[in-house]
Amino acid sequence: MASQCALLDLPHELLHQILLNVDPVDLARLRLTCTFLNRYLKKNELLFKELYLESWDESVGNARPSLGSTWEQRLKNAVWLQKVLASDNIDAKLNDYQRVVEFITALLQVQDTTSSKNLDFLEEAFDKLNLDTLLCRSSLFEEAGDVTHVVADTEFERQLSAKLHCYYGIPMDPRSRKSKPTHPWARSRVYDLRNYDTNTMWGPFRADGSGRVDWEKMEAIMIVLGFNMKVLVEEADVPFGTIWAVKFRGAVPHSGPHEKYTLVDEIEPPLEARDPYGVTGTWLRVVCFLDYHDFYAFNFGSTAPEDGSPRPPIDIREAIRFIKLGINVTKIEPPGPDDGQELPVVHFKGVSRLMHAFWDPNANSALTGTVRLTREGEIRWTSFSIFQGEERWRSEGIQVGGLCTARGVIGTWFDKDFDPHGPAGPTAFWKTSNEVDSNLGESDEGANL
Repeated sequence: MASQCALLDLPHELLHQILLNVDPVDLARLRLTCTFLNRYLKKNELLFKELYLESWDESVGNARPSLGSTWEQRLKNAVWLQKVLASDNIDAKLNDYQRVVEFITALLQVQDTTSSKNLDFLEEAFDKLNLDTLLCRSSLFEEAGDVTHVVADTEFERQLSAKLHCYYGIPMDPRSRKSKPTHPWARSRVYDLRNYDTNTMWGPFRADGSGRVDWEKMEAIMIVLGFNMKVLVEEADVPFGTIWAVKFRGAVPHSGPHEKYTLVDEIEPPLEARDPYGVTGTWLRVVCFLDYHDFYAFNFGSTAPEDGSPRPPIDIREAIRFIKLGINVTKIEPPGPDDGQELPVVHFKGVSRLMHAFWDPNANSALTGTVRLTREGEIRWTSFSIFQGEERWRSEGIQVGGLCTARGVIGTWFDKDFDPHGPAGPTAFWKTSNEVDSNLGESDEGANL
């Protein structure tokens, strides 16, 4: 009792310093020990703030509402997530799955990816149990994966799992003897023309015509591209960098090499300074496709399952094209009625140059396109490949993680006239420099880049 009284008799400044050494997990128990400590800890925002910032980054952007409106609430939520991810109880991880995904997504809203406490925590926390339990709940794992992967009961949670998998960034592809690899089943979904229609805009969007992102499609595309790029690196020694091999960091807003302009004292700021998407610069792109005979046989060689279930897995090797893009902003205009209203629509043009397999006449082209915010707050990229002045191929993609992420854009390419017989396939591109590579030359339309 004497020691307790001695503690309670300390000046508040010293008591504050002592409590900073208490594990936040124990604060709730501490409040139950006596009325004094309960009153002291109640709404002690300064203490909660310092305790939070010892282990977590200060939230930025739109993360604060998800993490909590007060420092006390943020600390409670962070401790809750920490307990959930550390638990061996699968039910504990899934009882409030939406909340888990929301908090993880909010923790990605950091200012610096190189020294982030949030990202360090997430990288360490995602061991095999969390990977199997939290990332493998989409409908893809009805056919692929192994017995540890349990598909979510609702479409909502299946979409959440696929989105979290895309944010994680490294495709799950189990290799045990009893498991089924994911990439053949993902490939089946990516090349199935039933997923390409006006409702989906031939892109990675839901089939209900809402324009919302279909994260299960995005997940399948990511898995296919990740597998193919690994093959390309091993067989052709093509350097993709580390962006496809790091956990979560590529999905952090403004993690890419996008220049941040200041508009101070600028009477007429340049287009680049008014472009929130960081379009201008050099980008790398990967495009994959099946041989058209294989593609046609897969889609029309047999009757599609009547119940809408997936076609068989595809084990056939795909062709891979690794391309360098140079693009510039050409126009910025207000959002349209079907766009998110917080950001403008940015138009661009540029060139596309093949970096290997130079015999392919379909790789080098001019480019035009737009970037816009969707109604649900995602960054949508639309581009056209132009050959001899005529548009031929179109692509639709979503930037994973939001504005200016290092992960870049994942989506689909297809015939610009929406040919019901295809072809179509997966593609992705990500920014490498704010400067346009001078070696790319001029576009087919003669515009000097």
